[in-house]
Amino acid sequence: MDKTNKTKAPTAYEVAKLANVSPSTVSRYFNRSSYVSNDKAEKIEDAIRLLGYRPQVDVDKLVKTRSLTIGVLVQNPDSPYTSSILIDIEKVLDEHGYSILMSVNSWQQRLVSHSLDYLLKSDVDAIIIISGNVDKKLIVKCAEKIPVVAVGYDIEGDNIQSLALDNTLGGYLATLHLIQLGHVNIAHIKGLANHHDATSRFLGYKKALSEAGVAYKEKLVLEGDFGIKTGYDKTVDLIQSGVYFSAIFAANDLTAFGAIKALHQHGFKVPEDVSVIGFDDLPMAPYFIPSLSTLRQPLDEIGAISARCILKLLCGEVETVRLPPICLKARDSTKSLYR
Repeated sequence: MDKTNKTKAPTAYEVAKLANVSPSTVSRYFNRSSYVSNDKAEKIEDAIRLLGYRPQVDVDKLVKTRSLTIGVLVQNPDSPYTSSILIDIEKVLDEHGYSILMSVNSWQQRLVSHSLDYLLKSDVDAIIIISGNVDKKLIVKCAEKIPVVAVGYDIEGDNIQSLALDNTLGGYLATLHLIQLGHVNIAHIKGLANHHDATSRFLGYKKALSEAGVAYKEKLVLEGDFGIKTGYDKTVDLIQSGVYFSAIFAANDLTAFGAIKALHQHGFKVPEDVSVIGFDDLPMAPYFIPSLSTLRQPLDEIGAISARCILKLLCGEVETVRLPPICLKARDSTKSLYR
């Protein structure tokens, strides 16, 4: 019995693989739906010739119809940190005809997977993850389906762009500022346990103490959760413990605000008796009484940049970005121990 060998026709996916571009870029090349760079167009054309590819209906099916909606995953929507970033994400996306669909969950890891599934089932075109403590494996898995920008993470992978800040450096600079003011009994109210930002800031705190030859004192370190109430409660615990301290490095500004209220209510003046420094530089930090010394994160820039990055990923391109560095904002809540 004769058997006729039929060679399977090459697909658009194979063209994308050979050209080292995304399938969406191949689709845009054929459909002329948006700009494709000359360099990528040449690679696609070379792959077409080598494979002998002829576009058929699979090109039209290669990419689903755009919903013009970007999913945004947040784990702490009430935080001014989150809202500051969201405002600029929405502004940039709106200028390009996109709306956002927000999925909110608590800090519980088990709920994160459900939130991401919800966004994927909602047919969003891409997802922006704002900080939090999302498992990196979940982010990579999500990026196998649609583009992902992960704010506050350092992840490598296809279809992912991460925007990471050096939280260890930030924790180091905050503690160094207090040391340079003469403080050696520096308390630290940490962020949420197992949260990478909190862990990194704590490492920076310990590094600054070690380099300055200041003894690390476990009794001066308290577990927190980035919340203003916890900042208040942990400072009360610290005062009632009787352990001497002359300064507090709070894991974020909200924690610092709570700490300052507790100090005032227990008869301590800030900064005359105790210096306090936060982290984030929230919009209200300069207007708090006293104005809060803090480490500035470029919150407005982060929002706009993350939106531009997701738009680039949707075009099969990666935005080259450099976030402004974390920097010290010394204000009225910290002062020298000697004057």
